[in-house]
Amino acid sequence: MKYFKTECKNLFLSPKRLFYVLVLPFIIFGFFAAIFYKGVPRDLPMAYINYDQSQLSENLLRMLDATPNIDLKIKLTDEQEAQRLIQQQQIMGFIVIPADFQQKLFKGENQSVICYTNNQFMLGASLIQKDFQTTVGTFSAGLVMKKKMQKGQQTDKVYAEAQPIKVDDHVLYNPYANYAYYLLTAFLPMMFQMIVMMVTVYVLGIEFRYRRGKQWLKRAGGSPLKALVGKLLPYTLALFFVAWWMNYLLFGLIGAPLHIPMLNVVLITFALVIVYQIIGITLVSFMPNFRSALTVGSGFTAIAFSFAAYTFPMEGLPRSIQYLAQIFPYAHFMKYYVNRAIKGIPVEMTWQPLLALLLFGLLLIVAYPMFVKKIKSGGYETI
Repeated sequence: MKYFKTECKNLFLSPKRLFYVLVLPFIIFGFFAAIFYKGVPRDLPMAYINYDQSQLSENLLRMLDATPNIDLKIKLTDEQEAQRLIQQQQIMGFIVIPADFQQKLFKGENQSVICYTNNQFMLGASLIQKDFQTTVGTFSAGLVMKKKMQKGQQTDKVYAEAQPIKVDDHVLYNPYANYAYYLLTAFLPMMFQMIVMMVTVYVLGIEFRYRRGKQWLKRAGGSPLKALVGKLLPYTLALFFVAWWMNYLLFGLIGAPLHIPMLNVVLITFALVIVYQIIGITLVSFMPNFRSALTVGSGFTAIAFSFAAYTFPMEGLPRSIQYLAQIFPYAHFMKYYVNRAIKGIPVEMTWQPLLALLLFGLLLIVAYPMFVKKIKSGGYETI
């Protein structure tokens, strides 16, 4: 307990450590929350070229401009100018209505309205194309219905022929198509696990780098276990607070859908902290120097998102990648986290990723003897 109090003082009296443990996570979380605060992109800037200049073409443009994702803010007369604006990233794309648009439609001839989008921004382009296709489809159906009603067909029959099959669409788990809910659920824990790893490796490794292991052991009363627990426990508690704040920000302030009590997601995040601290202990104990421990630790956590299969289903990845993904605790955490918090799946149906995450704790059995050897020898032989 005495050594624990000493380490608490060291933490709160060290601006550098306090910044990395408490301030930096809040900055990162706030940064990502600010980026995605709108949730869904709206009113994406578009240009249009109306070669027809008819009442019908103007009606179509008004319908397109009224959609949530398309903002027809620039009128042009030349397609080359539109392409230049796309290259300068002033617009996301442009719409072209051909000449004789109204005349040919009234004659019963097909006409094409073209929508060009900058697909470098896949999200924005897909939203624009979705609204464009829906609006043009509705506009076309309206023209057909109007012609049939002018010929004397009954209104009910015309509506039934225009849409013989009605679509009843239900979006599960993220019904708002909110990208803040979708991406922050993965980004915040990803950044958090990197912070936990770096803090753990730094706090332990810096003692071994300057060969202060024997003094460290002496201050802990000669017990390696007390030295380890006393050193890490203040940081563990501080990181627990950060874990709680991360979940409160995501589910409480941002409003991501949560289908289980908040306590459950906080506890599983606490488990993530413990697991990455154990991995940090393992790296510090087995690596030949402080630099290697930091390098491996940062690399291991940095690539974890790529193997979590969050934006692409795990089943679609090559079998070798599926096996490789099992060595990343973050991948198991995200699967359980999403299944429980976002989807509300009962524990008995999704316990496997939780078990896989907790099994990483067994690394302590292997790492602790090496840690004892390292602290008794004083630290790393090489810097």
